[in-house]
Amino acid sequence: MRSLWSGVSGLRVHQVAMDVEGNNIANVNTYGFKYSRVNYSTMFSQTMSIATQPSSTLGGTNAKQIGLGVEATATQRIHSQGNLETTDSNYDVAINGNGFFLVSNDGGKTQYLTRDGAFTQDAAGNFVNSSGYVVQGWTRDAVTGRIDTSLPASNLSWDPSMTIPANPSSEIYLNATLNSGTTITQETSRYIYSLDSVHGVRELTGAINDENGNKASQFYTTSSNAIDVTEKAVDFASIYSADSYESLNLRSGQSFWFSYADAVFETENIATLFSESNTGAQAGVTFWGNSDQNTTLDITLNGVHIYSDAINSIEAAQSLINSYSSETGVEVSITSDKKNLIFTNRNANGTTDEMKNINLVVNVANNTAGEMWDVGATPANGTRQYTYPAVGGAGANNSTWTTTATNSKEIITAHRYEYSSSSVDIGDMADANTFDANNMAGVGNADDNYAGALLGSLLNNNVRVFHSTEDLRELMQRDARYGVDYNSLGTDVVGQFTDLGGAGNGPYETVFSANVNQSVTVTVNSTGRYEISNDNTTVTTPAITYAANTTYGNITTGAQIITAQATTTTAKDMYFQATSYSNEAAQVSTNDALTTLFKGLQGTLEAGNQTKQSNSMVLSSFSASLQVYDSLGTQHLIRVEWTKHETTVDGGNLWQMILRVDEPATFSVTGTGRNNIIVGEVRFGNDGSLVSFDPTTISLNGNNGSAPNQLINLNLGAVGSFNGLVSNNQTSGITQQETDGYPPGTLLQGMQNTAISEDGSIIGAFTNGIQLVLGKIAMGNVTNEAGLEEIGSNLFKTTANSGSLTVGTSGTGGRGTFKSATLEMSNADLSLALTNLIVIQRGYQANSKTITTSDTLLNTLLQLKQ
Repeated sequence: MRSLWSGVSGLRVHQVAMDVEGNNIANVNTYGFKYSRVNYSTMFSQTMSIATQPSSTLGGTNAKQIGLGVEATATQRIHSQGNLETTDSNYDVAINGNGFFLVSNDGGKTQYLTRDGAFTQDAAGNFVNSSGYVVQGWTRDAVTGRIDTSLPASNLSWDPSMTIPANPSSEIYLNATLNSGTTITQETSRYIYSLDSVHGVRELTGAINDENGNKASQFYTTSSNAIDVTEKAVDFASIYSADSYESLNLRSGQSFWFSYADAVFETENIATLFSESNTGAQAGVTFWGNSDQNTTLDITLNGVHIYSDAINSIEAAQSLINSYSSETGVEVSITSDKKNLIFTNRNANGTTDEMKNINLVVNVANNTAGEMWDVGATPANGTRQYTYPAVGGAGANNSTWTTTATNSKEIITAHRYEYSSSSVDIGDMADANTFDANNMAGVGNADDNYAGALLGSLLNNNVRVFHSTEDLRELMQRDARYGVDYNSLGTDVVGQFTDLGGAGNGPYETVFSANVNQSVTVTVNSTGRYEISNDNTTVTTPAITYAANTTYGNITTGAQIITAQATTTTAKDMYFQATSYSNEAAQVSTNDALTTLFKGLQGTLEAGNQTKQSNSMVLSSFSASLQVYDSLGTQHLIRVEWTKHETTVDGGNLWQMILRVDEPATFSVTGTGRNNIIVGEVRFGNDGSLVSFDPTTISLNGNNGSAPNQLINLNLGAVGSFNGLVSNNQTSGITQQETDGYPPGTLLQGMQNTAISEDGSIIGAFTNGIQLVLGKIAMGNVTNEAGLEEIGSNLFKTTANSGSLTVGTSGTGGRGTFKSATLEMSNADLSLALTNLIVIQRGYQANSKTITTSDTLLNTLLQLKQ
């Protein structure tokens, strides 16, 4: 009976299915296992009659066929992705996606495929699976340091005791922000550079030194070889107050007033004062008016016209003049003998030109107050006769208030210091120690300027224009020494030199020497403060012969040669005042922040070993340490400091860049100064982008047996970009810092010091902190994964139906990616497998029933004979 044999085929097929499903269940925890299934198909059918086609009278009939059973045509392996499970071993690798690991047991000649990534390293350094098969891939070339994946994959191994030589640094990359904004922090600031009291020369060494220069020749380290430099001027607009760390917000034209002494003038009447009690005639007496006779006060004081024709006493004159103090800045007092007025300007009030110093003009055409009058004797009727001008008095031609022919007096003790955004040339000036009388040519050199200063060329109200910290320091020092009317004799003393004519050699130098305060020094100290010292010393000015009709400073001599003898000058007491400046007409606003810096100097500075200091000033500055390595692997620390120095014409800014390397290392540099410091600069555009920087390359000498002149490229970003150094209104800081150098190192052993990336790179860590790719795992794939033949140990080999093996790197050619410290679990589904067992069992039981039923039928047939 055919059914008997069909049942037998069913039993056989379900036995195969049972074997397959049992294998699936057995490997439910096997790493990388891929479950299989049985593909069933019918066997040939016996055709009892064929199908016939329909005719005109009879319909068609179907074929009569009887099936002969079932067979298992194939077992199909399902290569679906298994679950990924994290492990504690960095050597474990899983494949996420398509592809297989390649392993070999014969040096790479035969390569097997597996999804089991439970790898480890053996004693010889081979990267192997649990059966000792060596994983295939590409190993790092010890000479070039590269991994060439274009070569055929081979045994993957590395020396567990591998060492790498030092790699000398060849490039430093920096990405940093430098703060050019309105507010900085204490941590990102430094004091302004120190300045000594000698202009154009470094006092410590006597060397020529352009403090306003930008190149390396004028930079010096401190005695401890620190990164600080001295004798360096900066743009005053780059300064911040150390009290608030706020920018001065300084612009061209903004100024401040600084006074070195009170401006004082006492009227110079020498005539006898009119006396009310004297009833006799009084000829040529100083008369201020009385109840019988008014006088007229007509003066111009600091540009303010003061007039009254009803002055009847010196007190009335005082009161009138003082009523204008808010406009003139001047207050008037009366001498004890009631004859003269004392004009005093403490230079403490107001912000305009008219409020500083004393500029008195007696309008002699109308002024009669305080002048010389003739007063008659008291007659019997008590009415005296008052006559102006007095016989022989000055009258309309000259005033008796002053001894000058111009009827005016100017006392200068305060000067205005105005900032310019452009560099200025304040010129050089010698001093008593460096003056060379043989170098005077009347052409404005240092010796001419000094000779002119002794004549009073600085005793004027010209605006002092400065740009840098050194400009202001030197201008203030010159004024303190030669530009202040300490003796209150007025600037007319200077004017005498222009009118010498045939007057011969007069003792004018001794008259002016009372204003020379040559021992005063102005410096900038190490805490960023302007410091004024006023030593109680005497200084001898040199003997000078001035040529006739020649200009020294701004003083022009007359027709006679002037011979000024050597003169001893003494220190003068000083009194400082700092006030702001404004000019509404010129649209110049006050800059109180600038003035506040010098408020600390205010007050008395008597002659003696005393000093006064301004408020502290700082610059926006930022420092970083860069590690580089020489050819021996010795680490050298290069410290770099950026300091903002000035705002450029286009609105950008210039930063100084100082590079310093610790000894014994040096830089290959030219010029003077220490050879372990390089001073350069960085320029930024008005959008904060990098414009240029210098140097771009440094040459390092380790001086320890390493290769000399090691060139290191400074990569601070592309010009015009924001991918390196930038300057903006953010806190200074480094975003990224890299160097390609490193010292020698030894590979750290153990899986905890190894990592495997997604592309299969095996990365080892070395004792020098460097991580290098030791090799790369290969990945293979075939066209038909189901066509692979399993050979045990979780391995497959290619067959005629799998297609050829293609080897490459992960993530290419349709291959998946690697995941380290992870293993792929079996893709066998236990719930599905157990369900299949039930189905197989029922199928097997049903087929057995077919056999037993067929047997019963055959038995019935046999019983027919009985």
